[in-house]
Amino acid sequence: MNSSAKFGLKAWAAWSSSLRTQEEWLVWAKNPFTPNGADKPKVEGMQPINRRRLKRLGSMALETAYSLPDTSSPIIFCSKLGESERCYELLKELAETGALSPQSFSLAVHNAIPSLYTIDKKMHSNVLAISSEAGVFSAIIEALGLFACGEQIVRIIVAEEAVSNEYRQYCDFADESYAYAIDLVPAGDMSLSFSGNEQFGLDSAELSTNLQAFRFLLSDDRLCEYSIGRTTWALKREGL
Repeated sequence: MNSSAKFGLKAWAAWSSSLRTQEEWLVWAKNPFTPNGADKPKVEGMQPINRRRLKRLGSMALETAYSLPDTSSPIIFCSKLGESERCYELLKELAETGALSPQSFSLAVHNAIPSLYTIDKKMHSNVLAISSEAGVFSAIIEALGLFACGEQIVRIIVAEEAVSNEYRQYCDFADESYAYAIDLVPAGDMSLSFSGNEQFGLDSAELSTNLQAFRFLLSDDRLCEYSIGRTTWALKREGL
């Protein structure tokens, strides 16, 4: 696909234990490393009754969302593994007791985090939740579709956390722990395209798909390419 649809970045926010301010993230974009750490933000903008339901991934994700201006735009939540810590606890509970807490289960589904956000904000926005090898590239494709339907802004929330020891052997980029939120608009100097590859492959980059793309958004680079399976994705910036 050679997309002619352009988009722009209106606002962004990001959080990791090792990178907490915009200034730190801008420095990171010039000299990237794996963001990680076990701390979680306070999400002070959220009502306590809802905030207490969050674990670390949700706290990171919503810290970034609450750092951006209020909006009634569609929200796309993007996470490959989602609440892996909560899901592991549920599996242990099921194995040990043969039962699950309905509340814990409801908070483990993939759209629970953005749904808590809309509940707390009393919003009626369209919410999508994506788990994809292509990560934020898939979310941007969804955003372009929403722009084609007339939306003027789309908020994408991306979050991943370091996985537990039980899962590490099955996961790439198992140490990454971060979240970022980006508000995209249907006019700007960027475009996204993808093309097929004859051979199956995965880039041996030190950063995941999501962080490679985010670094591009924060930089002045003209191109960010990333191969996943038989697909190569390309973020381009025009007019520089």
